[in-house]
Amino acid sequence: MVQTVNLTLGEALNKASLFLKASGFDEHLARTYWMMTFEQTLTDVVLGLNKPVKEEMYKHYMQILEQIVEGKPIQYLLGHAYFMEEKFKVTEHTLIPREDTAGIVALSNNFLENKVDAKVLDIGTGTGILAIMIAKLNTKQHVFASDISPEALKVAKENALNHQVNVEFIESNLFEYIPQQSFDLIVSNPPYISEDELDLMDDSVKKFEPSLALFAEDNGLAIYKQLAKQIQSYVKETSMIILEIGFQQGEAVKTIFSETFPNSTIEIILDLNGKNRYVQIEL
Repeated sequence: MVQTVNLTLGEALNKASLFLKASGFDEHLARTYWMMTFEQTLTDVVLGLNKPVKEEMYKHYMQILEQIVEGKPIQYLLGHAYFMEEKFKVTEHTLIPREDTAGIVALSNNFLENKVDAKVLDIGTGTGILAIMIAKLNTKQHVFASDISPEALKVAKENALNHQVNVEFIESNLFEYIPQQSFDLIVSNPPYISEDELDLMDDSVKKFEPSLALFAEDNGLAIYKQLAKQIQSYVKETSMIILEIGFQQGEAVKTIFSETFPNSTIEIILDLNGKNRYVQIEL
């Protein structure tokens, strides 16, 4: 027989709300954290408010909350995150996906819409979200992905398997170990945060997300400069490069790639919040 605590779900959520409030967190997140922890819908919660809570569920939930108030992101606690409404495994070796990055997928889809057998490369793939979603939405293309971190690539490969897409993964520092070939589309969400911006970041990001995937030297522009130097021999005469950027880096990144590709069309594209978020280079 399953043991229950002497609490209904409604009472458990009230206790959790008080705990969060006392810890300096938004008390209204108690329901959201419950839904995320047990992958329940709002309807599930509403229908269960007057029902008793299983003891092991309540204990697990409170353990999650205790770690959240210590600053650990819930995605790492649960071992997964959602991107474009799809579920991806995450670990401490990978960044937590942000929805801003979905703009790269949308721009990629526009470019690949009428193409067949195009070669696509995702540099710095992390959890694999870009390569996997591009492969999932563009099934007639050949998708490659690289990362400097073997631990991140292990996660990305597992995500690709779970999503049943074919992506060729390569352990490489930028183009170092990418076999010489020309790609129709190269995408990247590289490290672009400068050390000067450290104080502006949430403590949870600084403490728990991998710094290798976050920070870059030279005011956050170092990786863009390296990409611009190495990328020329990996693109076709007519191809596309799509990069995620920090919202203050648009003009600087545009200048970097203008020097490499002086005859290209380069656009700074806004995200859904109206901030500069992507640089698109059309050759």
